[in-house]
Amino acid sequence: MERKWQERLKKVEELASHYERHPLPTVYRPRLSKPSMPSSVWKIFSRQAEAFNYIKTCQEDVHVFALEKSTKSGQRFYLVTTYKELWFYYTQGYKSSLMHCYEVIPEKDACKLYFDLEYYKPVNPYADGKRMVMKLIELVSQKLKELYDVNCSSKDVLNLDSSTDEKFSRHLIFLPQKTVFKDNTHVGNFVRTILQPAIRLTESRTAVIPTEEAGHVFQCSAGAGLNGSLTNITAGEDDSKDWPDIAHKTKDMEMPHQGENLDFSFLIVNNKEGNKQLFVDLGVYTKNRNFRMYKSSKAGKNVILKIAEDNEFIPNCEKDVSLEEAYFLSSLICNIRASDDIKILSSGFSEEERKMSAFLNSKTTRNSTGYDVIDVHVLPMVYMKYPMEGYQGSPYPEIDNFVHSLVNKDGIQGGIRQWSYFSLKELLIYDISGYRWCENIGRAHKSNNIMYVLYSV
Repeated sequence: MERKWQERLKKVEELASHYERHPLPTVYRPRLSKPSMPSSVWKIFSRQAEAFNYIKTCQEDVHVFALEKSTKSGQRFYLVTTYKELWFYYTQGYKSSLMHCYEVIPEKDACKLYFDLEYYKPVNPYADGKRMVMKLIELVSQKLKELYDVNCSSKDVLNLDSSTDEKFSRHLIFLPQKTVFKDNTHVGNFVRTILQPAIRLTESRTAVIPTEEAGHVFQCSAGAGLNGSLTNITAGEDDSKDWPDIAHKTKDMEMPHQGENLDFSFLIVNNKEGNKQLFVDLGVYTKNRNFRMYKSSKAGKNVILKIAEDNEFIPNCEKDVSLEEAYFLSSLICNIRASDDIKILSSGFSEEERKMSAFLNSKTTRNSTGYDVIDVHVLPMVYMKYPMEGYQGSPYPEIDNFVHSLVNKDGIQGGIRQWSYFSLKELLIYDISGYRWCENIGRAHKSNNIMYVLYSV
């Protein structure tokens, strides 16, 4: 008995000596191949900014992925690892940690052209999702050719599906050979540009135009307290003859004339409330966007993104890469191999054009100026220079006086908060203060301010 005890004690001492000479690492680093190979990167952070900061210290080609834990808290953790390592564990059944995985698309990083498409089936009983996807691919391919001389077809588009009985849902990733966009902001600009006619179809915006003095005046964000000589125009109707020609087309953003007769109605669907909306989600082009990955589902759901039945894209499989892994690598928006002959597409505005576009096309604007909603999407696509702005008096005092006459009546004394002048098209925009009467609703807005847009003819 004593001899057995001594033998066990000796083994324990040998193990203790071994671990003193070969201590366990404080952080587990998984290896994909032989134990002699260097440890790979697999590190999780609670904040996205910490993950991006860590990447800067890594020599490996690592990327950030978001892991969604639960639908209640909405909490996500951020994983830093390589594509190869993620795929290895992605396919090993570690669903508790990787089943709800999102690619983080870094701002200012080159990326592929991508779309998020969806509509609710109960309120769109006649919608043919597959046909809509096909027509969108045809439209985008046509615009890539017209604007950038890039050849693309449905065989260059990875089509992923996560539809249910209630919702039609697709992701499209365009993969024309050696062609990417500068970043996802440029992707968003391109998508909004080519879908502008459809965007107009979803909106009901009214411009009010007086037929007197100073050319024409549009009152935006609530109409005007003007007299009966006003003419109402609703965006989306065939009133092009009445619109001012204020579109400044830049070389890389010009919409060819042959596209004007395209039918964009297939892109319009109903939302749950019965209102019109786009089939295309325009909200997925923000900085550091989390975009759900192939074979992942949303937290609380078990519907994964899978290859669609009507997908025509087949990836090229390199040595030691399976077809499934090739699909996975193709689906990653920022998985772009550096090459001297890669074509980087740009679809951006200058700072001035960006400011003007956001000013004229947004539904909401700066809280600091007191606006809640601005109904100003009543003009054609606008790409203009933004050379001059100021407060109270503009360079045109006669027009200032006319605007003052419109907002000073019935015991109310309004004023000009700010003006903006665009010399290229002789366009003058006034922010109005102290006067909120809206002819469209027949009363003054409680919180919305109004604007006047004047142009010469």
